[in-house]
Amino acid sequence: MLESPDGIAELLKLAAHPARIQIMALLLQGEHEFSNLMQQTKLSKTALANHLNQLVDKELIEKIGRGKYNLTADGKELLRAAAAMYEGSVQRQKTERQLLSRRYTEGLNVVKTLERKVVSKKVEYQPCWISYFGAVAGCLRALGTDCDTVDVGGHSGYAFLINVAKNVTCPSGPTAFPEKTWNQIRKATEELGWTIGTLAYEGSYPEKEGSPTPKEIEKVRKIFDKIKQEIDEKDRPVVLWGLVVPEYGIVKGYEGDSYIVSTFRSLSGQPEDPILFHDLKAPGCLDALFFCDKVKRRDETADKGALRRAINFASAEVPILGNYVAGPAALDEWANVLETLPEEKQNYHGNSYVGACYCESRETCAQFLKRLAKKYSGKQSKHLLKAAECYEKSWKLMKELTQLFPFKFQGDIPFADRKKGAELLRKVKPNEEEAIQHMKNALEEWTH
Repeated sequence: MLESPDGIAELLKLAAHPARIQIMALLLQGEHEFSNLMQQTKLSKTALANHLNQLVDKELIEKIGRGKYNLTADGKELLRAAAAMYEGSVQRQKTERQLLSRRYTEGLNVVKTLERKVVSKKVEYQPCWISYFGAVAGCLRALGTDCDTVDVGGHSGYAFLINVAKNVTCPSGPTAFPEKTWNQIRKATEELGWTIGTLAYEGSYPEKEGSPTPKEIEKVRKIFDKIKQEIDEKDRPVVLWGLVVPEYGIVKGYEGDSYIVSTFRSLSGQPEDPILFHDLKAPGCLDALFFCDKVKRRDETADKGALRRAINFASAEVPILGNYVAGPAALDEWANVLETLPEEKQNYHGNSYVGACYCESRETCAQFLKRLAKKYSGKQSKHLLKAAECYEKSWKLMKELTQLFPFKFQGDIPFADRKKGAELLRKVKPNEEEAIQHMKNALEEWTH
């Protein structure tokens, strides 16, 4: 073909005519007379003679007698090659049509999977600032456990921990804990009646500002698939970190590639729009919590453990990140930042959010301890009530702080307000220390 491209092109050009193809096809059946070919092809005498002469000239047909023609071996080969090529082309078109049809059908099936699916149990985020309490309590209530945010905050120990960043009060304080501390919180939460499984990946998502990388999207896709499986097979909600903002929320269903959620947004009347599986904001790690098996609550043994845990968390006897301060000392750090950091470097959002969280958690601590005191009327009860009184005092002081810095993302933070806030925090500290001592006394009485 490389040596004779012109000849091949001329041969193909000669054959590339419907009338000549028709003539050769008729001759493939056997020899034909001129008159018969003219009748079959509906060509004029002159046109037919012209086509026959060209085919004879290229030795694709031969004249075998007066007015009779036959197909040569070369003519047969050319016809067979053309027929095979055409058949292959037709088959390809058929295959393409089938592929297109299949893709269309698959497309319809994809549309069907976009149907909304929600767990059958009513599940809603419970009102509170610390999203772990609200999300976990909402799920446990849906699963039939009689509990609220006070139970989650108290039993886990989480409510008793004050944690603030060094040198600046940023909003990360209430959630910035090492994994070891989170493990303690989750393990203790199981005392409320359900074991908790986790699916987590280290590192923030996305790692850098902007769009996530394909590798990062692959990670969140695995979490999405696992959560869908949980909803499909077990009809249970899942707690997920990073919904809407870096907070915990509840996944109660899915729609196509999106989560159907219940988060703190519902508390302010904001719409709970579906969230694409890769549109998460998860600093620190990707983290999903699954409620696996129902377990029997251990009552008094579990409550003693909760009090011991409350002491450890309140005293910051748990792992803390290096650039944070926890326990009563955190109140001094917070006060010092308010007083000494220049106004242009102050973080209004941090002060307002951290203030709201720890104001609420002081009230949570007080209510939890009162519940324990009511449940167990032994000698430990009076110490539990005294500790609760200390937390109530802290709560009232923190409430004043939230009035100085009402929650919003930006705002003025004049020195007079910061100085007043620092004074309130320093008044909170002795109440926290006294509460810890009363809880220790209660545990000692309870143990003996």
